[in-house]
Amino acid sequence: MKVGIRIPGAGPWAGPDAITEVAQFAEKVGFDSLWMTDHVALPTKVETPYPYTSDGKFLWAPETPYLDCLTSLTWAAAATEKMELGTSCLILPWRPLVQTSKTLVSIDVLSRGRLTVAIGVGWMKEQFEVLDAPFKDRGRRVTEMVKFMRHMWAEDEVNFTGDFYNLHNFKMYPKPVRGSIPIWFAGYSEASLRRIAAIGDGWHPLAVGPEDYAGYLKTLEEYVEATGRDISEITLTARPLRTAPYNAETIEAYGDLGVT
Repeated sequence: MKVGIRIPGAGPWAGPDAITEVAQFAEKVGFDSLWMTDHVALPTKVETPYPYTSDGKFLWAPETPYLDCLTSLTWAAAATEKMELGTSCLILPWRPLVQTSKTLVSIDVLSRGRLTVAIGVGWMKEQFEVLDAPFKDRGRRVTEMVKFMRHMWAEDEVNFTGDFYNLHNFKMYPKPVRGSIPIWFAGYSEASLRRIAAIGDGWHPLAVGPEDYAGYLKTLEEYVEATGRDISEITLTARPLRTAPYNAETIEAYGDLGVT
């Protein structure tokens, strides 16, 4: 099983020296990957329940230093040689589609093909409002955005028609080092699991302990089979947060479920 670590891009240590030190130490001692979380501007009042705590309260104070997710990963890429890099998770519907597609390719090229993008649809309505991004239909928009990115990364000339985006008659180079960039999805709602089954390269749920993971995985396997795909096509990952202790028993329990 591969094991990754989150870089200190948020909180009191957020900064270039801490990211460099953690990234290089993690590479030296044998971690496999580096991950960065995603918030842009933290509202001073959050009424939307936080999905990953029992009381629904968001953990970060609005004045918390929080570096940009993709810029931080670029810094970590430059500080290391072999560490895989990932977003955990990039809130895609906050961002302009074409520019974000370009940024992701740029990180992939500059890191020589080390990037994986785990995507979330977002939960905090207040942050969508701050960023002037529509909260409604964000799941459907994410699905279309991923389809567009894969089209742009694969085709010489971009001509894409969707329900939310119509983009035509342009080219964008370079292309990803491996031909595409692996796209994982967070979430465990019915809509999220169906999205993973249909277009996901991986499943990256947050705050799901091994026992609950097993139940969601069974549902995901049913959805995957219904699409004609095989569950082996989907990379299974876990980020337990506070739902399970970080120890050998937890790792073994996830491994028994197929987490790699």
